[in-house]
Amino acid sequence: MKIYPATIQELEAILTIQDLCYHEIEPESPEAMVSKINISPDTCFVAKDTQGIRGYLLSIPASLGNPPQLHSDTQTLDQHPNCLYLHDLAIHPNARGMGVGKLLFQQFATTATQKQFKHASLISIQNSVPFWQKYGFSVISPDTALEKKLKTYGDNATYMECCLADYFAKV
Repeated sequence: MKIYPATIQELEAILTIQDLCYHEIEPESPEAMVSKINISPDTCFVAKDTQGIRGYLLSIPASLGNPPQLHSDTQTLDQHPNCLYLHDLAIHPNARGMGVGKLLFQQFATTATQKQFKHASLISIQNSVPFWQKYGFSVISPDTALEKKLKTYGDNATYMECCLADYFAKV
């Protein structure tokens, strides 16, 4: 299994995996996924083996407490981002248990550190808080603006942050 930068050429496989993985929210459009890859191509990855793409991770430089909008076809970057926002990590059901998520997250954390980010953030959906806690993320109480944004991610959306030094201290 190897990690590669995500490109538009992998879009069909990414969309297939997205459709297989997300049940509580409407999957994002191809245009929304392309906008994330295009705005930050060096922070978006796919995991590939001889069977093809097994998972993907899309991330965008952002500000703590201000994650990008879901379903946006036109992403913009914060002028002064202070974290790497992990927008989406999805693994093909046939590849679960193979360590694909761990490999993608390690690439994400390494890239964030190389880009001088000390923190990461994400919105946990589909009851995945315990999964993210294993990687050092903590639940953060949202302010009113963030609470409004969380509602677009579904009923169980939870905002989380991680100090990357804490993650690397565990591995």
